[in-house]
Amino acid sequence: PGFFFLLEMAAIRFPHREAVIDEFGVLTFRQLLEEAEGLAICLRERYEIGPGAKVGLIFSNHRGFILSLAAVTRLGGDVMPLPPRLGKAQWESLLQGRRVDLLIHEAEVSHELDFFPSKMEWHPGTHSRGRLPRVTRPGQLVVLTSGTTGVSKGIRRNPKLEEVLPVTWGLWEGLPLALHRPMVLAIPLFHGYGLATLALSLFLGSPLRLARRFDIETLLSRPGPEAPVLVTVPTLLWRWLQKQSDVPALAGIITGSAPLTPSLCEKILEKVGPKLYNLYGSTEAGVVSLASPEMLQWSPGCVGRPLPGNEVRLRPAQAEVGEIEVRGPLVLQPGEDGWRRTGDLGRFDEKGSLLVCGRSDSMIVSGGENVYPHELAEVLERFPRLADS
Repeated sequence: PGFFFLLEMAAIRFPHREAVIDEFGVLTFRQLLEEAEGLAICLRERYEIGPGAKVGLIFSNHRGFILSLAAVTRLGGDVMPLPPRLGKAQWESLLQGRRVDLLIHEAEVSHELDFFPSKMEWHPGTHSRGRLPRVTRPGQLVVLTSGTTGVSKGIRRNPKLEEVLPVTWGLWEGLPLALHRPMVLAIPLFHGYGLATLALSLFLGSPLRLARRFDIETLLSRPGPEAPVLVTVPTLLWRWLQKQSDVPALAGIITGSAPLTPSLCEKILEKVGPKLYNLYGSTEAGVVSLASPEMLQWSPGCVGRPLPGNEVRLRPAQAEVGEIEVRGPLVLQPGEDGWRRTGDLGRFDEKGSLLVCGRSDSMIVSGGENVYPHELAEVLERFPRLADS
């Protein structure tokens, strides 16, 4: 039943607790559910959205995205989150050849979407009254890949409960998560990483702090009764450290979606203590592995060990550095042997933690030697006067 089911359960368990804090104010879990139901009625009456409909979402990080996602899946429609910071030509190219019955979008991008015939501009309070029908087919999530081959593909995500439980349990045990602990999101909601964080916040009854601009200092400036968990990416952490002298109290920092260089890892651990966690995964493979603060202290920048239910190997098997292949319940479209190639290069350290060494398609052969640009960048970034590489 997906995100709407999670929202319903959260509204029953924690009706009066804060669910979303964004530019429009604060919504409790009950208010979030009521607004999602009202939007679902509006979509059904005005646009005939129902089971099997395909709906694209174009939103920055605020409640409009969450409400639209919940409303469409409640009606049995399939949701395709789209990047909000594109231009007309890019959206036109992205949507070409895809069957999309409706685009729901924020007002700021209206002038760029005149090419699309069926669209709805979302505003706070967009809803209708009425009754919602029973739906036997839950809506599915279609997440776009990063498009490293030049064309983004739509990956359907509708895993079964028994498939999700082992990985979820591994995340619960390994990450600084707790019931009602605030989560600060400094990554796009439309991305798989952001969607996973949203699902966790609904499951845990945790208030989710959002902003259009992924500025960590601004997002952490709102005081609260409990230290939050910061969910972000390495680049934003680097920018934050450049201008931040006093670090506010944090329960933990979770990073992923991009390589965490050893030098940045060491700087963060020095600044915040053993509170940094590094995730590794992809749209096609889900969350693959997790590095704890202890692992990062021993092997800065590593991505740790596979989460329960997952397996990782290198190809060729005996190589010091090889292509990372994964196998597990959330891996989509594996090969005949059950393993999926990631396109990432990696190696294992002395304690069995996985380190990502870059992409297989970026390796350079120089004088018969394999040269990995990612490893060169890690060395260069240790020079104190070099800002980035």
